[in-house]
Amino acid sequence: MRKWFTVEATVIIMCWGSCVQFEFTEEQKMIRTMADEFARDHGGSERIRAAMASSLGYDMETWLSLGELGLAGLLIGADQGGQGLGPVEMALVHEALGRYLISGPMLASGVIAATFLAGLKSQELTLMQSMASGELRVALARFADGQSLFVLDAHHADCLLACIDDTAYIVYRNEAGEFPGIAVERLTMLDQTRVLSHLNMVELTPDAQKLSEGSEVTQAYQDGLAMGRLATAAEAVGAAQTCLMRTVEYAQEREQFGRKIGSFQALKHELANVMVNTEAAISAVYFAACTAAESPDALYQMAALARVQASEALTHAAGRMIQLHGGVGFTWEHDAHLYFKRARGTATLFGSNASLDEAIAASILGDAA
Repeated sequence: MRKWFTVEATVIIMCWGSCVQFEFTEEQKMIRTMADEFARDHGGSERIRAAMASSLGYDMETWLSLGELGLAGLLIGADQGGQGLGPVEMALVHEALGRYLISGPMLASGVIAATFLAGLKSQELTLMQSMASGELRVALARFADGQSLFVLDAHHADCLLACIDDTAYIVYRNEAGEFPGIAVERLTMLDQTRVLSHLNMVELTPDAQKLSEGSEVTQAYQDGLAMGRLATAAEAVGAAQTCLMRTVEYAQEREQFGRKIGSFQALKHELANVMVNTEAAISAVYFAACTAAESPDALYQMAALARVQASEALTHAAGRMIQLHGGVGFTWEHDAHLYFKRARGTATLFGSNASLDEAIAASILGDAA
């Protein structure tokens, strides 16, 4: 549960010089509590490190439990076996997962692929139902010149949604455990809590099922990435809160020159700055989620704004976590480096902060025109 930060069940949103108090609904409070308890029970340094070292790259028991709770189908319609919820509920869940660096198919399948499929007129009911239960893990890839780079969770996906130009195909793994005509190369990344791959399409085989074509495919792909950015922003603010919490706890215990280091004014200032940046990022995430829920057309711009601010807040919090823990913070045994690597990975996932800044500026200038 959040301890030093926003008021219980309330987010204070600062935007364009005005202050808005946003109150979660009772259902959202229940989702947040459930997600917090789930993440606490399935997180922890030992479990995350074991998942990182595994061939799968995440903890299968955690993923199956998410499916049993219905969280794998959070954004999938109720008539398709899911929960039919929206961006705010999604952000609450991913904030909790980010607090403990819990990874797995939730982001690629439950958010990006689910949003992509929801944007298509031609939908596969059986596919959506299997995704909602967690039985089927789906990854989304867009190919250019036969390649798709840095695809999230394609290494262990059961199904691949392949976009070629303005046409989308469904490709399932065959009996040999491969995607027919597509080679998957798992990458070694700085952030080992996520699994990214390069995909090389040798040929589009008859096994590939055409799903949809036209401009709706391009729009659905952009919406999927945008929702992914919002989810990673929520994860980032959850991780930033953990960095702050653990650093405050350390400062209250560590002694130097006969005093708790938390009593030093310079350290208090550093932690205050981390808290301010984190709080601002939390507000940005939920402002973006609320706006996207009410005005879906604003998803792209709002998600970009939230991702940039949350990413920078986590980078700042993780950097100060290492610095203020001293020598122990630099060691492999300490979790500070895991959060710092997650921060660096988040800053480039689904577009760099610099590219998103440019897109935001272009959007604002376009609106002004």
